[in-house]
Amino acid sequence: MGFGGSVHSMITSLKNNKRSRKTIFEKDIIENNGAYSKFTDSKKMSPIEFKIFQEKLKENRRNSRRRFLIVFTVSLTLVLAVLIYFLFYFKLPV
Repeated sequence: MGFGGSVHSMITSLKNNKRSRKTIFEKDIIENNGAYSKFTDSKKMSPIEFKIFQEKLKENRRNSRRRFLIVFTVSLTLVLAVLIYFLFYFKLPV
């Protein structure tokens, strides 16, 4: 094929410039922002703690699902109301 040293130097350059990745287990401080909460290792929990943890997750999912449905229905109702208004009641001045 005859690629020679150009492909080899490209591969070497990519290897040398590769950033080091840290897993969630290697991080010293886990940031707690709005999207992610603190990491909890469920394999190190006792059965009672695990049951409480599961209940807490179910409650969080239930609350977020309820919040999403409320926001979705309110916004859909507003969009439909505006659409109906402009289709049937709004008249352009002639």
